[in-house]
Amino acid sequence: MRIREGRAAPGKRGGRRGRVREGERGVGGAGERRGGRIGGVVGIEHTEITAGLWHLRVPRVTEAGEVVALAGDGETARWSAALPKDEEGAVAWLVERAVWEGQVTFSILESVTERWAGHVSVDGLDTADPVVVCRVAPWARGRSAATTAVRCVTGWASAVLDVPRLTLAHAADDVAACRVAAKCGYALTSATPSTHLHIHTP
Repeated sequence: MRIREGRAAPGKRGGRRGRVREGERGVGGAGERRGGRIGGVVGIEHTEITAGLWHLRVPRVTEAGEVVALAGDGETARWSAALPKDEEGAVAWLVERAVWEGQVTFSILESVTERWAGHVSVDGLDTADPVVVCRVAPWARGRSAATTAVRCVTGWASAVLDVPRLTLAHAADDVAACRVAAKCGYALTSATPSTHLHIHTP
């Protein structure tokens, strides 16, 4: 796995990784949890990660067409929250997701062709329970795209952002998501007839 750091999120100064506001550092420099929040992670620097067949980088508005196509995929609609279904909405979503503050989103690309294969996000970085979400285009399924993306982002968030715990939730019938969670070290902590909840701790 190769990691390349880029610029800070738009509108933020400096290039420090996962910056923590002065006075809010805990033991070992990790962001201290205050009032149920992870202490002040702001201005997260854009990062690129390459792992075998797959490359992760910040989203771009040129991917709007692929986002709309994924929104129209039946399996995606069945298992996850809705994505924008028109290009204008997709562009707005990509612009929002490219601002790494309170969340990070990576586009997943095939390393050789740079074809867009989906996205992986960590939402709720300003809460006590950040959540990992991954959606993969039909053509990339069965090629370890989701497993690679979730594993890379999990390791990066734990090591660089000092995130102490990550959650991955999916519908009980979504067997593929359950396999990805297990392969990436997320322990199944709760199972109801509708939802499975997996937790990852370093």
